Amino acid sequence: MMNESWVLVTGGAQRIGAFFNQQLAKSGKNIVLHYNQSETAALTLKTQLERENIQVVLWQANLNDPDTIQQRFSKLLTQVSHIELLINNASVFEQGSLLETSLEQIQRNLNIHLTSPWLLIQALVKQNMPCQIINVLDANLSHLYTSKSAYFIAKKALETLTELASIECAPNVRVNAIAPGFVFDAKDTQNTTPANTQIENKDINILQRKVPLDDLYSAIELLMKNNSITGQTIQIDGGSHLQCPQYMLKN
Repeated sequence: MMNESWVLVTGGAQRIGAFFNQQLAKSGKNIVLHYNQSETAALTLKTQLERENIQVVLWQANLNDPDTIQQRFSKLLTQVSHIELLINNASVFEQGSLLETSLEQIQRNLNIHLTSPWLLIQALVKQNMPCQIINVLDANLSHLYTSKSAYFIAKKALETLTELASIECAPNVRVNAIAPGFVFDAKDTQNTTPANTQIENKDINILQRKVPLDDLYSAIELLMKNNSITGQTIQIDGGSHLQCPQYMLKN
C-alpha cells in the first residue's frame, strides 16, 4: 500500500531545500515540492524525485504574499492527505544595515522568515493530526548580524516562534529548529554573485571546515525519529555559535 503521508519543505526546489527533498524521497516520503519563481528547477527536481517511487505534488506559493497562504494551502489539501512534516526552509539573504534597510526589505524578510512560517504552522495544526515542524534558523544568530539587519531580526523572531509554538502546539505537534553554519557560499538575494568569496577554512568556524549537507539532514532525521524532543534548536555549525567566525567580520 502506498504511503499517504507527505512532507513539505518550503523553498524546496534549490540548494538546501532541494537536498532535503532528495533525502526525504529516498526515505520513502511523498513530497510537496514548494517553489515560488523556480518552476524550471522544480520540474527538473520533480522528475528526479519520482524515480524513488514516491509521489510528488508541485506547490507554487509566494511566501512574500502571506495574504494568499491560507487559500493556497487549502487548495493543496485537496491534492494531498496528511502532511506529517513541515520544514520552514525558504529564505532571503540581503545586505543592509539597520539604518539603511528599506521598508520593502523589512517587510520581505518578515513575510518570508516569520509571517508565512507562522501561518503554515497554523494551517498544519488545523489538520488535527500528529505532525511536526522544523524551522531552519542560522547559527550566526548567536552574534549581532549588523550587515544584514532585516534577515537577522526576522530569523531571531522565527527562533522565538519555534519556542512558543512548541508550547502551544503540544502534545500532538512537535516544533524544533536547526541552525546551520557555513554550508556553502550564500547568495545575496539582490545579487547573483556569492555573498562570501574566497573564504579560507580557518575563517569558517572553530573546526575550520564547512558543514556537510549530510550533517544537516542527520539532524532532521534525529528530530523526526526522537519523539521526546520539542522546543529545541540544534546548532550544526562547527562551533561558530561559540565564537563569531572571521568571515562574518569581513562582510
